Amino acid sequence: MSSSPPTIRRRVRSARPIIVLAATAPCVLAAACVHVFTTVAVDDVRPAGGTDSVVVRSAVKAHLLDGSTVVYPGGVLVAGGVVRGDGARHAIGSVAAQRTTAIALDSVAAMESFADETQVGTTVLVSALATGAAVVVAAGAAVAIFGSCPTVYSDSAGQHVLEAEGFSYSIAPLFERRDVDRLRAVASADGRLRLEVRNEALETHYLNHFELLEVRHAPGEYVAPDGDGRALVLRGLRPAARAVDRAGRDVAAALRDADGTLFATAPTTLAAATVDDLEDHLDVTVPAAAGADSVAVVLRLRNSLLNTVLLYDEILGASGARSLDWMARDLSRITDAVELGRWYAARMGLRVAVGDGAAWRPVARVGDAGPIAFHDVVVLVPAVRDAAGDVRVRLSFTADNWRIDRLAVAAGFRRARPRAIPVADLRGADGVADTAALAGVRDPDDRYLVTTPGQRLSLRFDAGAIAPDSARTFLLASQGYYVEWVRGTWLKSASRGEAFRPGDASLFAALHRWRNVQPEFEERFYATKIPVR
Repeated sequence: MSSSPPTIRRRVRSARPIIVLAATAPCVLAAACVHVFTTVAVDDVRPAGGTDSVVVRSAVKAHLLDGSTVVYPGGVLVAGGVVRGDGARHAIGSVAAQRTTAIALDSVAAMESFADETQVGTTVLVSALATGAAVVVAAGAAVAIFGSCPTVYSDSAGQHVLEAEGFSYSIAPLFERRDVDRLRAVASADGRLRLEVRNEALETHYLNHFELLEVRHAPGEYVAPDGDGRALVLRGLRPAARAVDRAGRDVAAALRDADGTLFATAPTTLAAATVDDLEDHLDVTVPAAAGADSVAVVLRLRNSLLNTVLLYDEILGASGARSLDWMARDLSRITDAVELGRWYAARMGLRVAVGDGAAWRPVARVGDAGPIAFHDVVVLVPAVRDAAGDVRVRLSFTADNWRIDRLAVAAGFRRARPRAIPVADLRGADGVADTAALAGVRDPDDRYLVTTPGQRLSLRFDAGAIAPDSARTFLLASQGYYVEWVRGTWLKSASRGEAFRPGDASLFAALHRWRNVQPEFEERFYATKIPVR
């Protein structure tokens, strides 16, 4: 979902080159064939009767527990425990397709929708229909809940270190967005930096663009992006003078350092939440430099898994097969995308206000960052001083939506002018340079590199060397969107007879479930990454 008031990008119904990264596992590569899909005329399939009948009009792929994949360009009918449609079944290790008209719903690990309205020319490579299937089976896809977004790692002395997660809430093409994440990674002695981008979830990732942003600065200065992805150079970071949450707890110590001691909503606040009052807040007192008209507040944070429960249980799971059309068709309409984006922006994220002595005045909003990697972000707030010369800031948010590791204030800041560094080399898991895939991510255009579960790619950036007495920080800009796979369990246990409609009742239901399943859900989430090859 959009993590800020939605930036809507209209999809042009014309040729959109799509390059699918080929898998390297021998049993999967054998099933990687070249296919060209053109616009599909979808017939109106009438339900065969029964209250559990669902007609899916979008083109879909069914990933089966035996590792095979069935492609249904004309949609399917799900009824009576059976998936019916005119499908082409691709087994692992075979380039041949077998016509299939009915499969048991119990045999389906997950289903995904794909763009049936996009006309693709002969220059487009769409391969590996069963690319993720072997990985899905090996990983137990029916229970995998890790996601949602591409994950980015750097190499530190032979160990992969989690750096970022890209465009976490871009769940449809109209929500495609550019994310900018601060990296801890440093370049090698020859000025090269390598990053590994993984698809560790039951999702199809449409990667549009990657670039490295270099900010040179003085030693001791700190660089981080603001909510719009613009880099700032900060000096003199210091903790907040006071930080109190809605429950009245003094949480300043938890926010003092980036040390893994995290702020989370108080259990009493979480338990007291109602559909009419879902909020928590932090009231923070920060010092303001003499004469400054703005204060730079630096946050290191990530989301809790409340967002994931909302997406999996309320948005997708409750609607089951109907979610396939919701993702592929409803969210391709501007009106539906705007409705969802406005509701989500109003309820989620982090709302920032400044106290002026009489009231809290809204001044900014921080979009959701995702539940996997910590994100550093700078918020500039007006220096509205109280009698003691300090600035009072309130951070408001849906209860337990955030895990905050650090909150600091800069003594001074300046805007940076980063140097953009393009991807110089891209390689798949086989280590072979892929120039076609590289072209798909070098520019933010209509070319996409598509990855499926279990795939990874290595990006090399040539930043060049710097003087020993200089310092630089790298930011990674990423752009794209992803399509969530609808799990087989969701298809069988849907509780709602219609697609999701935004509303606070659904958010409260997710919050209620989250507070009941939190420890077990967190353990399962982080333990069910799809292994990459």
